[in-house]
Amino acid sequence: MSQASAQQIPNDTQQRRYALSGLHLASLYRPGEGLPVIALHGWLDNAASFVPLLPHLPNMPILVPDLPGHGHSAHLPDSASYHLADNARWVVALADAMGWQRFALLGHSMGSGAACITAAAVPQRVAGLVLIDGLGPLAYSPEQAIQRLQSLFAKAGQRRPSRALADLDTAVALRQRLGRFAIDTAAATLLCARGTEQREDGLHWRHDERLQQPGTHYFSEAQAEAVLRAIRCPAILISAEQGALLGWDGLARRKACVSGLQHVILPGGHHLHMEHPELVAAEIQHFLDSLVTLGHAGHSLPADKEGD
Repeated sequence: MSQASAQQIPNDTQQRRYALSGLHLASLYRPGEGLPVIALHGWLDNAASFVPLLPHLPNMPILVPDLPGHGHSAHLPDSASYHLADNARWVVALADAMGWQRFALLGHSMGSGAACITAAAVPQRVAGLVLIDGLGPLAYSPEQAIQRLQSLFAKAGQRRPSRALADLDTAVALRQRLGRFAIDTAAATLLCARGTEQREDGLHWRHDERLQQPGTHYFSEAQAEAVLRAIRCPAILISAEQGALLGWDGLARRKACVSGLQHVILPGGHHLHMEHPELVAAEIQHFLDSLVTLGHAGHSLPADKEGD
């Protein structure tokens, strides 16, 4: 049974905002001791994705941002576009703002792709990598990339006005009906509660609608595999029995790209970390403990800094 009841943010978790390169990023921060963790959510999700895990991962410092265009974070300006690799820049900027020279990354779905790219870009700073139901960035053939680019320009300037929702239950029902992967009501409620805002005419989604449009840049499979081969830290993939990786014939090839990758399969669907947080947290805790034992966590860490 799902553990992601309509719980509130834990009392020991702070709401923070950071001004980074002129963009305001919202985050949840739970203070602690030892190796800090930055957790990255999936596409059209938000920081609430990791709320069910927090009580099962006590003591460790965890920073959970709403990535740009998601949750309570600002949207990118019209002159900019969303690209997965850019998230690595925001991750490093957040770590710098916290005073963290070395940290572990926890990523779910799209967040796992962003985590892999960050680990490849700054291998000296990433002590370990926990990937939940995702392994590297999505890949497209050259032909698919061109088709999506053409689609982007064909739809240029065609923005749909935000349509009001009657209430949170309506948002949850839409998320469950239109989402790419099945998600239970409790988990969907957590995500929708943070992912919507009340306006005069009703409830509206907070996310930038451009996230649902084609982008300007895409990874090829060769590039995605190159990213994975560049990872130098210990890594674990936690996939779901009924998740996004089920039946994917490219999984074995990608796994072979990451030296020493551990792989654990747990019950549940794509949002298994929300629906079965105690099982997922046990694997995360064991992996992070092993980093300390093996000496990958580094030495003393500076004290964290306050956000805005």
